[in-house]
Amino acid sequence: MAELAAAGVPVQVQLPDEALQLAHALLAASQQGTISDVAGLLERDAPAWYQDDSLGWSCLHYAAERREPALLRKLLSGGAVWNAVDKWGRTAGEICLSLGDKTGWEIIRNEGVRAEMLHHALREANKLKAAEKEEMTVEPGEEGKEGAEVTQTGDGITLRNHDESSAGDNLAFLASKLTWETGEDGRERVLDADGNGVMMGWEEPLMREHVRLMAPREDLSILSVGFGLGIVDRLFQETKPRSHVIIEAHPQVLQHMRDTGVYDWPNVTVLEGRWQDFASGEGLEKLLEAAQGGFDAVFVDTFAEGYEDLKAFFEILPDILNPEGIFSFWNGLGATNPTIYAVSSSLAELHLDDVGLEVEWHTVPIAQSLAEEVWKGVRRRYWELPGYQLPIAKMRLM
Repeated sequence: MAELAAAGVPVQVQLPDEALQLAHALLAASQQGTISDVAGLLERDAPAWYQDDSLGWSCLHYAAERREPALLRKLLSGGAVWNAVDKWGRTAGEICLSLGDKTGWEIIRNEGVRAEMLHHALREANKLKAAEKEEMTVEPGEEGKEGAEVTQTGDGITLRNHDESSAGDNLAFLASKLTWETGEDGRERVLDADGNGVMMGWEEPLMREHVRLMAPREDLSILSVGFGLGIVDRLFQETKPRSHVIIEAHPQVLQHMRDTGVYDWPNVTVLEGRWQDFASGEGLEKLLEAAQGGFDAVFVDTFAEGYEDLKAFFEILPDILNPEGIFSFWNGLGATNPTIYAVSSSLAELHLDDVGLEVEWHTVPIAQSLAEEVWKGVRRRYWELPGYQLPIAKMRLM
């Protein structure tokens, strides 16, 4: 349920007078000028990421109003930020959607996918370089120390929100106090110490659809990563699995599972720890032993983990998923914005393809998630879309 953060909001940056003049000229040209005008300003290094004070609009927002594909492409190639949001949280993609401009929206979405793929590729390259350097020079006492990540894409600036609450750090979340309560919609929910929704009852129809598509028969070997309210695991139990492995790390959730008898469910094995503890070595052996081989269905729904963590989980799927098995995950990254959500889903599809899995998407309407009473008492909404894209991934047939 972590978010793929939008850029901007807008960010205030002190620009030299000449750069500020170029920025305003580019905003004006994007709104009313020609492509040649825009190209000339970009050649003079006009900052394409700049957002105005009145609306928080960037040159890409103004260009989106004009429904000119060539203008969008020119700005994006010149450094316009695909996921910059205005004062209402809208990207230029939402401007296109509001005008029914599918072509423009697809241009922005495709740039988002390209930029994010490049970001991840460079991040992996930087990791390899850092690992090689670490092997050569490791200072005493520094083996476990992590530094700040600095990634430069070279073709623009992608700004990301930083979340210092427990929702933005998995280890902080695991040390935080959780609260089980009933919301004003009458459904059970779990909140963290900062009031963020860890899992909420409105998700049950989505979990039911996940289980319907993932476990169509009895006697399957199932892995569920992240217990939350236990909605999906209770539904998996109804399919009478041969083995049902649950990985959970939060001590309060584990105690809740003991108190409510989850440890005594038929054919259930609870592995206490983070999924990373069971991704290699003896941990992986323990996981496969609990599965009695491999898994027929694997579902992931963690909290306070980002896309990098999900991508890392993708990479162990060939080791744990049976050849005819099904993988799915809670697809909630970026679910406060339709363009960012589409980019996040496309990115997951491409990275699953890298490990040999093909994805089929199922659209599930979820209008009840938008009801105001659902979110009363919750620090922030993590869902603002009327529909859910449910992924079903299977190993590619050779």
